[in-house]
Amino acid sequence: MGVAPRVLLTGLGLAGLTLAQSAPGPAPVIRNGVSFVMAQDLVKVSLQGGKRVEQFIQSPRAVQSGDILREEITVRNVRGKAIAQVTVGVPIPRETVLSGGVTPDSARWTVAYSVDGGRTYSPKPTRGVTVTENGTGITRQQPAPPETYTNVRWTVTDLKKDETVKLGFRVRVR
Repeated sequence: MGVAPRVLLTGLGLAGLTLAQSAPGPAPVIRNGVSFVMAQDLVKVSLQGGKRVEQFIQSPRAVQSGDILREEITVRNVRGKAIAQVTVGVPIPRETVLSGGVTPDSARWTVAYSVDGGRTYSPKPTRGVTVTENGTGITRQQPAPPETYTNVRWTVTDLKKDETVKLGFRVRVR
């Protein structure tokens, strides 16, 4: 079984929160033998029998400030043979902030974040913060808060023939 070259896909995120869709489901984007489907669901939480229950509303037509959305990317190998090093980069939608629920690292993939629009990535991004010490301004690197993240990226070591992987994260509408 051969291993094909690296696949990179970025820009799957929604440009804004124009959420109405006419098709029954999101259309796949196919790049280098890998199919990518981005879905967005509104997360509604209720209590049933004293337990917290989540309900998902697919492709909501409208959202409000404070709503939680689940961003889910389905990655599928359609090439017919194994593919090595698949990178899936997704911008965090405008007017939202990362609120957790990120598919974590595993034996098969790693996750990293960007705070600069996808130019650089790190598992734990930092940002420069200027403080004054003895009357002098000093810039120090400190952990960037998740609400400043602009992109999420997974690097999958390989996708087996016909394999499907689901990756995702949650955002809160500003």
